[in-house]
Amino acid sequence: MRSVVPRVLAIALAVSVPCFALAQGSGDENAINRLIDQYTQLEDASDMTAQAALMTADRVWIAQALGRMTDQAQNMRTQQAGMDVLEESLLGIRQFTDARDRLIKFYGRGDVAVASFYWYRTEVLPAAATDEQVQNFIPFRPQVITMVLEKQGGNWRIVHTHTSALGPPAGQ
Repeated sequence: MRSVVPRVLAIALAVSVPCFALAQGSGDENAINRLIDQYTQLEDASDMTAQAALMTADRVWIAQALGRMTDQAQNMRTQQAGMDVLEESLLGIRQFTDARDRLIKFYGRGDVAVASFYWYRTEVLPAAATDEQVQNFIPFRPQVITMVLEKQGGNWRIVHTHTSALGPPAGQ
């Protein structure tokens, strides 16, 4: 009879531990989805300073045709300057970005995650835009984004971002 109790206890632990791990994973997955939502909303608001708070100071950013940036502070200043120029040249432009088809995977002890998604943006030009401004406007091309995130002090932070323009559909 004594040998049955440890087995029952072992089975009960084996069944309950994965449930706890799944609950913790879904909480972390929800937190990362909220971070991606916030990242996207701050991009639409052209607030790169606030967006930088979602990242580590040593974040690496790679973008197709722009290369690899390892100076996070300079990278965000450059991105903010680009946003400022766009807003100055087209006063009243509005952006609506959507992070679609998200895939999040956890690694290590669950404190590192890789998130991948498609990023689509709709840009609404102001009614006052001139014909020349409309003709010279280069619309945003959909992107494929991969982020590496690390849980630090209980919060998820972006440590690496890779963006590439989404190519045409297969067969085109």
